[in-house]
Amino acid sequence: MALKTFVKISNVNNLSDARYCAGMMVDVIGFNVDPSTDSFVSEGDFEEITDWVAGIKYAGEFHNATLEQIKSSVKLYNLDYVELNNLDLVESVCLLGKHIIFKLNIDSPEELAELKSKLSYLDELAKIVVIKSSDESLFDEIDAKIGYYNGNLKLLKGYGLIADASLGKFPGLELEATEEDRPGFKDFGQIMDILELIEED
Repeated sequence: MALKTFVKISNVNNLSDARYCAGMMVDVIGFNVDPSTDSFVSEGDFEEITDWVAGIKYAGEFHNATLEQIKSSVKLYNLDYVELNNLDLVESVCLLGKHIIFKLNIDSPEELAELKSKLSYLDELAKIVVIKSSDESLFDEIDAKIGYYNGNLKLLKGYGLIADASLGKFPGLELEATEEDRPGFKDFGQIMDILELIEED
């Protein structure tokens, strides 16, 4: 059964998450393919996981990678999307022929004030923007700006997520995967709670 809104699951690093997400008809699962980070997913592990799932798109998540590291990874991994958080790299990564997901953090009123201009810049370069925030006082204002946005980007809410059926009204959501208890054993926790709430009736 389909979901009421577009969903991306980030930081997937095991088959249990990948198979569950595919079964729930999630749109995109993201793998940390940034070699400079601790939760890096190797090319071999990526292939081993994705060989077992179908009908889902894959994003390579880069956090602090250089352009050269991104170029190398795009050749090694079968990715549909490249996810960045550095505006300076967006135009160069566009030339690699992959769709772009941009992760945008809003943790101050000043960053919120810049949201419109950043979305305007990304509008013709990226496909998806994931909006994150750790400042609860900004959540309602960010919600409102997402609601009024009418550009080409798909905006994903990645902050203040609680298991509430009203989440289905947002253009999209990003949820974060967690570690397996042990291979094949997994408590899907918040992901399960939210996905089951936003399933189509």
